[in-house]
Amino acid sequence: MKKEYSKDYFQLVQEDERLLDKPLKTKQLSYFQDAMLRFTKNKYNVIATVILGVFILMSIFVPILTPKTAYDQTNSALKTLPPRIPLIEKLGIFDGVQEYLNQTIDYDTIDPVTGLGYPTERFQVEYIFLDTLTNNTLVGTVKDPAYRGGTNELYVNYNKNSFGFVVANTEVDDETGEESKVGFVLANGSTIEVDVNEMQTTGVLELYLAPTILSTDYTSYADLTLLGTVTQDGITSINPMDALGATTTGFIIVRHVLPELSLGGDEYISLESVSIKYNDEVTAEFSGYSLSASNIFTIDTDVENGRLDRKNAVITRASFTYDSYAALLRDRERTMGEVEYLRILADNPGMLESIVYGDAPNTWTFGEGYPITEVVGKEVKLVPGTGKTNTNYFTMVDGKYALEFDSEPYFIFGTDTFGKDLFTLIWLGLRTSLLLGFLAAAVNIVLGVIWGATSAYYGGQVDILMERFLDIWGSFPQITMIGIITVLIGPGFLALFIFMVYDGWIGAAKVTRFQFYRYKGREYVLAARTLGASDGRIIFKHILPNALGTIVTRVVLSIPAVIFLEVNLSYLGFGIGNGQKLEIGPIKLTGTSIGVILKDGQEQILSGNTWLIIFPTLIVAILMITFNMFGNALRDALNPQLRGSE
Repeated sequence: MKKEYSKDYFQLVQEDERLLDKPLKTKQLSYFQDAMLRFTKNKYNVIATVILGVFILMSIFVPILTPKTAYDQTNSALKTLPPRIPLIEKLGIFDGVQEYLNQTIDYDTIDPVTGLGYPTERFQVEYIFLDTLTNNTLVGTVKDPAYRGGTNELYVNYNKNSFGFVVANTEVDDETGEESKVGFVLANGSTIEVDVNEMQTTGVLELYLAPTILSTDYTSYADLTLLGTVTQDGITSINPMDALGATTTGFIIVRHVLPELSLGGDEYISLESVSIKYNDEVTAEFSGYSLSASNIFTIDTDVENGRLDRKNAVITRASFTYDSYAALLRDRERTMGEVEYLRILADNPGMLESIVYGDAPNTWTFGEGYPITEVVGKEVKLVPGTGKTNTNYFTMVDGKYALEFDSEPYFIFGTDTFGKDLFTLIWLGLRTSLLLGFLAAAVNIVLGVIWGATSAYYGGQVDILMERFLDIWGSFPQITMIGIITVLIGPGFLALFIFMVYDGWIGAAKVTRFQFYRYKGREYVLAARTLGASDGRIIFKHILPNALGTIVTRVVLSIPAVIFLEVNLSYLGFGIGNGQKLEIGPIKLTGTSIGVILKDGQEQILSGNTWLIIFPTLIVAILMITFNMFGNALRDALNPQLRGSE
């Protein structure tokens, strides 16, 4: 039903008023003000930008504010210290306590009650938490002195009829430290005992005496003296004087001999030990490792060959918790002259008054908090011809003083294998990685934008030729190219930078080309061309600003991509490398980068030093996330089509 309305229902307003345009109450925003407004609307983007800014500032200022000795000099005393953070250490985490796994024990430390032993090399027992100490044994075939016991199986290879080795004493020169092999003196009362565990052979074991240790000095075994033959399991005693008749010095040759050539190469004699006795007292014994380390002895290599395999050797290893920082700051032995000793007393008021003399002569202790904790001895020497004396003090020095620490040290990320502060190294490495990333990204984006814009804007045959060139240029395998570059100019900054650029700009070129094809047919571009705008004005005024968001995102995301590329190249050995330096004006690059730190750290994973890989990995992960968020935020903020949407 149609409803009728009369004019009485309506009222005319502003009939007598003059209507004019009203001024805007808000100020018009510029392009970049509008972009910043959109950028700050998303709080997560702001947080990511702040984190990224903090990372950049840390990479600049942390190496500057940190003493150079903390990251530029090696210090074996600080090697692989675990993370330790003030206050947090009271919670039982990041407290400098380190877990050690499978450390070879000192067999002299085995407790007869518990049966447990611990290592003494690099460790002090007072800093081992003995309630965490456990031992485990591993059976192996390793020819290593840490492996004990086991047997040695003397094989003859296929199509050979014998194989042997020489037993000799080892002497060490006290002055030079050089080792030399010496023979045995065999006289009346001498006995050679051979303990055979098993004889899986059709042959026998022959023992010879050789005047020299070199097998090349002989033409056949007829030149040697046969001392005896072993034909059965168990202990066989051989009296060498039955063959020698008089006191003789020489080397003992142990030889596995078959009646004919071996058909399988699997015949062996398992030896427990070879011992030399004099009047029933053992003067030399070879078993386990010492037997496995014997030199081979073959005269005729055409028929003599085989192997000496170690079997069932056992190593005992310990796992425990260790207070690394307490061990680091322990008192250390140090001998100092009288001048240094008196200087320390003068520099520390009250130190002299705190002396407490011990019961032994020339021994005294100092109060707490002084560089020297104890004097354990004193030596006075007369200088010949002068009538003067020199005094030396044998002291125990406070650990902080010995390591030149003013206070108790804290390494919040721990230290690396060279004793350098990992926290500072990471920021120093991030500086290098970021600078390389920014430089490579800048070059890549300039080349990429020029190439992509030219290709897409002119199109046709120009675009086809330029695209085919990119296909050919980017088809070379990367590992081959970095190898060629490294061979031509050597490893280092320049080689790495060239590789980052040689095909890094292709991605930027493709993104730019796609964006130009997207916008070059729009109405405002056609209108500008109709009005006579030049190609340069159309490209830089009308097309490029619209594509800028995507291109900027590509630039930002290429920086962490370059960092990851540097990590991969460092792992493969094509990275920068420790010790290198490069100065580009005020910018200084070092050979320490995130990739180099990760490469060094991954070698320590099996040793339990996981912080060397965790912290740099965490920094790279956060860096990647923040760069992604920052890049996406920039893309939206710089997109002209979104202007005024916020």
